[in-house]
Amino acid sequence: MPDTTAPTEKKNIVNGEPLLTLVVADSTPSPSNKGKTRRLSINHLVRQAGVSQAMRRRLRTDGIVYVNQKAASWHSLVVPGDKVTIYLPKEEPTFIPWAYDIPIIYEDEHLLIINKPTGLLMHPTSTERFHTVANALIHYFEKTNQTQAAFHPVHRLDKDTSGLVIIAKNALVQHSFTKTHAPIRKIYEALCDGFFPANFATIHWPIARKEESIIERTVSLDGKAAHTDITCVARHKRLSHVRFVLHTGRTHQIRVHMSHLGFPLVGDDLYGGSLDLLEKQALHAIGLQFVHPMTHTFMNVTAPLPTAWEPLISQYLEHNKISF
Repeated sequence: MPDTTAPTEKKNIVNGEPLLTLVVADSTPSPSNKGKTRRLSINHLVRQAGVSQAMRRRLRTDGIVYVNQKAASWHSLVVPGDKVTIYLPKEEPTFIPWAYDIPIIYEDEHLLIINKPTGLLMHPTSTERFHTVANALIHYFEKTNQTQAAFHPVHRLDKDTSGLVIIAKNALVQHSFTKTHAPIRKIYEALCDGFFPANFATIHWPIARKEESIIERTVSLDGKAAHTDITCVARHKRLSHVRFVLHTGRTHQIRVHMSHLGFPLVGDDLYGGSLDLLEKQALHAIGLQFVHPMTHTFMNVTAPLPTAWEPLISQYLEHNKISF
């Protein structure tokens, strides 16, 4: 008989939605086992589901396992038709909730995609402990009674970059993104100083940390490979509207490449951008394309441009769009 015992203290702390639910698939008995139904271990079943080794280790240590709604253990054996449900103890918030409404572009039981405002940090630092995306989402999860949800960013944006960010609601979903074969395609748009002359450009310039600076980056032969594709959307002698597809994710990649080209981003004074049109950096993550790691559906998500750009686009670029 399968082991259906589990520590009492673990059983008593189960609440909310399960982290993982699996149904053991039917299998045809092989001649070698003389028609007997093959039994699988929980570990083997979870591994077949594509869960990473690191996450399986965590589930084995902290997970609460049920088979057919009865308490079980990681060493229990299951047969075709069994329903296996695994919980993790609820993650206690490590961030203080902040009542701030961040625009949510998409949400399901596994993840949400936000439209991060410019000027907002992703998570607390030594100088800003309360007013960050993490604090705001912890408040949102509490307000919407999502008792099992926690803050697990799949990727990040700089403080002064606005736009789309994927936030997983638990560690399993976050880990699952690393297992997908198709990467996340990230599309950005920006306003840069000057008349950008090319309709298309592809940049392959390595990027390294600038000497004697902990923040600034620079193009350097000693740096890590960085690949940026650029499309000009509209241009004027004062500023241009450009779109980027990133093939690598180096720190400040777009800002460094554009500055090195001689077209720094509007509002980006760290890399030579002007501040007379906008005081905030004009860089926005406008699009994400990826395969959802849990539902395996293709996701194509977009966000509107910042309203602060509208007067500049109307004044300089509305009649100077590029036709393709």
